Amino acid sequence: MTMKLQPQEFLEEAEREVGRFDWKGTFADYLGMVSEDSSTTRLSHKLVYDAILSHGVDESPQTGGPSYRLFAEKVYGQNDTIESIVEYFSSSARRLEIRKRILLLIGPPASGKSTIAALIKEALEDYTRNDEGAVYAIEGCPMQEEPLHLIPHNMRDRLQRDYGIYVEGDLCPRCRYMVRAEHGGRISEVPVTRVVFSEQEAVGIGYYVATSNPTDASLLVGSVDTSQLEGDRLEVAGKAFRLDGELNVANRGLMEFVEIFKSDSHLLTTLLGLAQEQLIKMDRFGSVYADEVVIGHSNEGDFRTFMEDPSSEALRDRIMRINVPYNLRVRDEERIYEKLLVSSGLDKVHIPPLTLPAISTFAILSRLDPPIRQSISIIDKLRAYDGEEVDSFSQSDLLAEKRAHVNEGMTGISPRSVMNRLSARATAPGATCISPLSALDSIWQGRSENVSLSDEESTQYIEHVREAVKDYNERAIQHVQKAFGERFEQTASEILQDYLTELSSAFHAGTMNRASRESERNMREMERPIDISEREKGAFRREIYDFYSSLEQRGVPFDYTTERRIRASVERRLFPDRRELRNELEEPRSSGRQAEWRRRRGAIRKRLLDNYGYCLVCADDLVEYVLFLLKGGDAFRSGRDEIEWRWTLNPVQG
Repeated sequence: MTMKLQPQEFLEEAEREVGRFDWKGTFADYLGMVSEDSSTTRLSHKLVYDAILSHGVDESPQTGGPSYRLFAEKVYGQNDTIESIVEYFSSSARRLEIRKRILLLIGPPASGKSTIAALIKEALEDYTRNDEGAVYAIEGCPMQEEPLHLIPHNMRDRLQRDYGIYVEGDLCPRCRYMVRAEHGGRISEVPVTRVVFSEQEAVGIGYYVATSNPTDASLLVGSVDTSQLEGDRLEVAGKAFRLDGELNVANRGLMEFVEIFKSDSHLLTTLLGLAQEQLIKMDRFGSVYADEVVIGHSNEGDFRTFMEDPSSEALRDRIMRINVPYNLRVRDEERIYEKLLVSSGLDKVHIPPLTLPAISTFAILSRLDPPIRQSISIIDKLRAYDGEEVDSFSQSDLLAEKRAHVNEGMTGISPRSVMNRLSARATAPGATCISPLSALDSIWQGRSENVSLSDEESTQYIEHVREAVKDYNERAIQHVQKAFGERFEQTASEILQDYLTELSSAFHAGTMNRASRESERNMREMERPIDISEREKGAFRREIYDFYSSLEQRGVPFDYTTERRIRASVERRLFPDRRELRNELEEPRSSGRQAEWRRRRGAIRKRLLDNYGYCLVCADDLVEYVLFLLKGGDAFRSGRDEIEWRWTLNPVQG
């Protein structure tokens, strides 16, 4: 436990923290430092790559691929996108040609482009505050100049050969003039200082929002002091160039370019020069070397217009496009809304456990393309994308869908629009608990508010609502089935642990093919409900054992729901038959059985309240709704352009 600091001690520690970055020395000191550790100096892409990795990398339990902690619990459903971005930086960090491309994030509104860029900038700022990410610059340089640029070109090969130090680039005009005018060419005494990147303080991180109106180029490339245009060329460049544009600010770090294709042609030409030649070109005043990552983002429409422009051909070759589509996994969509709810101000309204899955299902359906196989339904595809076991949808089908629909997720309803509709219903007079059906109805009623919605997408809304209601119906029944048993979660956990124990014993003893009759019977109880055949059982057991062993070794928490096939098996084993469930929920005609019926109904309701996050209103509504479904009821009916609800949208306690 950390001891409480007295105010004076706290102040002293704060001052030490502020002064922790105040290293100052000469170029001679700096050269001695980097000759002992060449990693002290690195180019911008390598610095950003190291900043991302400094947060750590895990193995994704869903895909087995890398999961970068920088983005974990902040960006959801973008695993492929994040991997592509990190691969770009990995290649660029090795000084491959790809680093001379602008990293372009293309996606619809609220898909996560700005969030991804913001996290990378934040990581870069934090990394330069750590010793392993320390950055040093020529003191007073507005572009936080790399001190090694002081080394003459004809000596750089020798520096790399003798010390492994790679130097790229040239001194900016300000520093070139300073070395001559103030130090007489004695580079050893040029002052060097440590710098910490900060977007707020305009050090190492630049930011620019393009507009459709022509913009003064000096905002990007820096302004010129016209009063300093007298003297020789070196003096003019050293005094007149202010080097105060956003591209100057971003030198050795990162430049974020928002709505990049709304820029005029002149600014795009400037970006081309920066990407291709690593030069910031100044009108009539030459150019300045710059080493920086450029992250641009745009929407599909602006990008398409840019691609159709014949004059854009040169810049096209200098762009690395990465799609940032909407998320396509229901569980990740739920996490997005859970995060948004924290700051939504809706804490006085109860959101039942199945409301977020219902609106998430609708959102994902609006983003999915129709399956390429007619025998596969859109809801099968949705569940397969979400990692669920679907009999008609294999992993090869999943890969085929992704190959056939490379732009899937680039259209559809945004999380922001969904949250707006949930907020609209939650702030209605008298609202206390927002049922799943009420939330779906709010999205339907608010379809006209989505101005980006095409006519075709609008007509599909009814089908999306219909499928979302079907999915909710299944989830509703499953929730009551879980609450039906007294110890469902505990029993499910015990079944999983027993199965893993049997697998461990068999594998460690090397007797998987000669398991005892009792052990074999126990393992087959887990495997038969999901149709694992005798021929398949060996491979299945090895896969399950390796999967859970890996999670355990890495300290990743898991339960029976972590692996989709195990979840399916456990639920099929423990869930009561639907006919049995209906009989237990329906009020008996015999008065002699009503006391037991009320006790059972009360126990189900209590478990919904205690274990699954329901309130009194939605718990009673759920049980009654499930009974309505089991008796053949249908809450949803629709015409061509209207929906009729046959169940109460806004339940009240009673």
